[in-house]
Amino acid sequence: MVHPSSQAAVQPAENWERLAYTALQDEYEGAALNDYHYIGRTQVNEDQTKDVFRVTVKEGSTRFAAHAEIYFHPVTGHLISINIFRL
Repeated sequence: MVHPSSQAAVQPAENWERLAYTALQDEYEGAALNDYHYIGRTQVNEDQTKDVFRVTVKEGSTRFAAHAEIYFHPVTGHLISINIFRL
């Protein structure tokens, strides 16, 4: 059961923004990252909330979109995992 008073609502996306961007830089080292923006938040279950960030990656002449997904505990705010993937 998800409680409306959950702390996830008070955990601003800005808390995870720098971490997501750093993970994208590490994954696509040397590439240009453009059009970085916050996609949104999803409560996965009672123990996990997900914030999603999107960026356009330019590696040489190749350009593609990538996502960073940050999973965290909605009450404690502890980081659970970071997933980076190409779209």
